[in-house]
Amino acid sequence: MEDFVSNAALLAGHLTQQCDKAAAAQQSAAADLRRVADDVSQRVVAGKQELVHAARAAVREALAPEISEAVAAVGQSGDRLRTIAEQLQRERAMVSGRMRMLGLGTLGALAIASFCTIGATAYVASNNLKRAERANVDAQVLEALAHVAITSCDGTPCIKLAEGQARWTKNDDYILVDASAPRGPAAP
Repeated sequence: MEDFVSNAALLAGHLTQQCDKAAAAQQSAAADLRRVADDVSQRVVAGKQELVHAARAAVREALAPEISEAVAAVGQSGDRLRTIAEQLQRERAMVSGRMRMLGLGTLGALAIASFCTIGATAYVASNNLKRAERANVDAQVLEALAHVAITSCDGTPCIKLAEGQARWTKNDDYILVDASAPRGPAAP
């Protein structure tokens, strides 16, 4: 039983450690995703500024009819970069939800393992109490046998009992042995 309890405790400790590792890994991944999203946002801004600068330079060098095409291209590039940044934000929100679900699942697994450990411990304790009660009755019977003399009467086994011993109320054929009375001498 002690092995079971210690194994259950080791299992609970191992599950806790695995959950802690998984939670730390998810937090690290979320932090990395935040850094990447921030980096992409900065790059989007820097890229847009670079595109604007390049567009201005191109406008200076290009003819007047090509100016509208360059502005449209810069606008499209900015729109694409904004779309990418929004997609990264949605993915970040999804990862956060998954982390919460994994944490709840881990907590549920720990609760179930703890409940099973407590139930198994209660079951074993109940069995031990029943065995102790049976052992107590067996000890009382052995103690009662020490207060009677078992001998042979003309080759037939017989038991010598003290005079005046109380009879069992449910069956007069049985005599109650008083284990507290001093033990008399054995019959010849």
